Amino acid sequence: MKKYLMKIFTPLLALLIAMSLIAGVFPATATNQPTDGYTDFIEKVLTVDISKYNIELTSNFTSDAPLSIVERKITHLQYELTAEQSRIIVIFSVEKGIITSCGASMLHGKVFTTKKHSNPLDSAKTFLERYQAYTKIDSNNLLTMLNNVDITKNSTVTIENMKLTITNIYVGEIYQTSFLWTQVINGADYDLFDVAFDKEGNFITMGDSRVVFTIGDTSVNISQEQAIDIALKNLQFYSYEMSDGSVVKDFKISRDGVIAKLVTYSGSYELRPYWDVRMFLEEVATGNVFGITVFIWANTGEIISYSNMADGGVSNTDNPTTPTPNSNMLIIDIAIVAIIVIATTGILMAKKKQK
Repeated sequence: MKKYLMKIFTPLLALLIAMSLIAGVFPATATNQPTDGYTDFIEKVLTVDISKYNIELTSNFTSDAPLSIVERKITHLQYELTAEQSRIIVIFSVEKGIITSCGASMLHGKVFTTKKHSNPLDSAKTFLERYQAYTKIDSNNLLTMLNNVDITKNSTVTIENMKLTITNIYVGEIYQTSFLWTQVINGADYDLFDVAFDKEGNFITMGDSRVVFTIGDTSVNISQEQAIDIALKNLQFYSYEMSDGSVVKDFKISRDGVIAKLVTYSGSYELRPYWDVRMFLEEVATGNVFGITVFIWANTGEIISYSNMADGGVSNTDNPTTPTPNSNMLIIDIAIVAIIVIATTGILMAKKKQK
């Protein structure tokens, strides 16, 4: 569940915080009713009745994809929708001219919609139907998997090599239901599409990687035990340097303190499987480092990079250009919730000050 929660919440949370801060530095030229494809998406896919809102494009900037090994440009847009007794922020990430993620955050009141929401399952079906009509991306296989599912509990539905994971959780005071579709190949999950709604069926977030990313070499020639052996054997060659110039090395790790998980790599536009090996130290090392992470290609056994697990986050020290998968960071569920609540509170306070 931790992987899935980070997959859903981390990009949206980071984008909300970043755009709230950057909006003041890179303000967009705002109009009362922007006429672009993204407000069209808000109306036709999110079913927001935009006739009742004043819409302002509050931020529009382009950035490099974080920790990517190829040139990837992502456009970030933030819209603020304001009406009497209703205030919403809608954010988009756009890559290669395609919407790859979207999120909505209610700042005040309720959402005025053109369609009444009943529950998360009905909303998911309606969303996919409208999304398919809008983007022309075939989503019938995703829709089919929603038949006869029980959203009152966490569950997984598998049809051939497709998997649907349904997760229910409180995020702050908001109880939400999330749907994640993945394609399973040789034991590795390749994320395809995700969407989440609150208990009333109001949209929260979505992500789609089907068009932007392609699946490359899916072979898994290295077993979990072999990946652990490679990580332990090569740890003797790893060290990191502190700011005072001192070098930390010779780490003590028992095999019982090693976890290896098969995940997929998205530092480029081609997805490939690799082993994410987490080695927990017997004693905390200098710099509050409590573990070492090793990324290993699943097809060749070649080491991609090392990273430190330390209080305050995971930092790459051996190869900073190699992406560290946030979706697999070992973060306690309660910490995820706390971070989101704190960040959301900060955004709300900032908005109130602007009134």
